[in-house]
Amino acid sequence: MGSLDTIYRRERDRILAWVRSRVADPEEAEDLLQESFLTAVTELDSAGSIEYLLAYVYAVLRNKVGDWYRFRKAGKYSNTRLEQEFFLEDAIPDKAAGPEKEFYRSLVLQELAIAVEELPEEQKSAFVENVFEGKSFREISEATGIPEGTLSARKSYAKDFLAKRLKDLKVFFLEEF
Repeated sequence: MGSLDTIYRRERDRILAWVRSRVADPEEAEDLLQESFLTAVTELDSAGSIEYLLAYVYAVLRNKVGDWYRFRKAGKYSNTRLEQEFFLEDAIPDKAAGPEKEFYRSLVLQELAIAVEELPEEQKSAFVENVFEGKSFREISEATGIPEGTLSARKSYAKDFLAKRLKDLKVFFLEEF
């Protein structure tokens, strides 16, 4: 663990500058730096040693920054609108109650919002404009020149993808660890 401490003291400013070049908020950048080193410490404790420690810290940090961006982008979607489109109770474990149920509901909504970002652009556009912006297919068609039927099909494909993600999530919740 001594070498990680040495790397942290020696490289902290340079690593933080790298994070700040990607994340403008200084507090968020500092949090990501701290989380990355905590992950590295945890891995070092469980793995015993990591050959290229500084490279590993940067790899962890790249992943943390990527996760941060995905979560931030996903936050722009209204949970209420997602709940109206999907019956979330089907994805929440039957045993969940009280605070645990709210935790699962929040997790499901976050995962759904992230999944919206993963949709092919045409499907995402039709889904977002119809569901989150409240535009009818006629309005979208008039603005884009894309036939209403095509827009409806794209939204349907998007909903199928998101419903599959919900189903996969329920299976994940039911796994015994």
